[in-house]
Amino acid sequence: MAAQDAPTVVGNTNRAALLDAAKRLVAERGYAGTSVRDLVAASGTNLAAVGYHYGSKEALLNQAIAELCLEWTDRAVQVARTESDAGPLARMLASLRAMLDEFPENQSLFVAFLEGLLQARRSPELLGQVAGHYAEQRRRVGEIISAGQSDREIPARMVEVAASLMIAVADGLLLQLLLDPGAAPNDDELSALAKGLGAA
Repeated sequence: MAAQDAPTVVGNTNRAALLDAAKRLVAERGYAGTSVRDLVAASGTNLAAVGYHYGSKEALLNQAIAELCLEWTDRAVQVARTESDAGPLARMLASLRAMLDEFPENQSLFVAFLEGLLQARRSPELLGQVAGHYAEQRRRVGEIISAGQSDREIPARMVEVAASLMIAVADGLLLQLLLDPGAAPNDDELSALAKGLGAA
């Protein structure tokens, strides 16, 4: 390795260590409960590293939350992919069931995401991060919607609209589950809904 490459390697290592630490801490302690000192201690970096690599603690936490949420989405999307013989509605409801099933272990992450949304209202930079996160969510969900329509092609904008609707439903269900766990639909109810809507 050339001598001039060493700082870059160290910088990339510190950046990755900070993000890994942020993902662990925000899931354990939430947005407000994670301090810069916590991040530095957990990552083995220094106080200046947070600002140097991410600009602010909030930007780092938002990226960590976004990546964790996308990982959660990917697991739910994978469930939809395994339902290859089901119709598109049944596949989407299967992914919703998967998200709801994982909610108990991801509740603190969802709360941190809500806290991050409130922080983003006061920062154009953070707002851009959240908007980018939702754009990526729409792209990933849109891939599942498109894959379920092998017999016809849906215009790209309609795929994005359908993905936005599915994400809104998922976010709304998770919020209701957070506030009133008994109000969330169970697996049997979602299956019955899929059959009823399919018949209609």
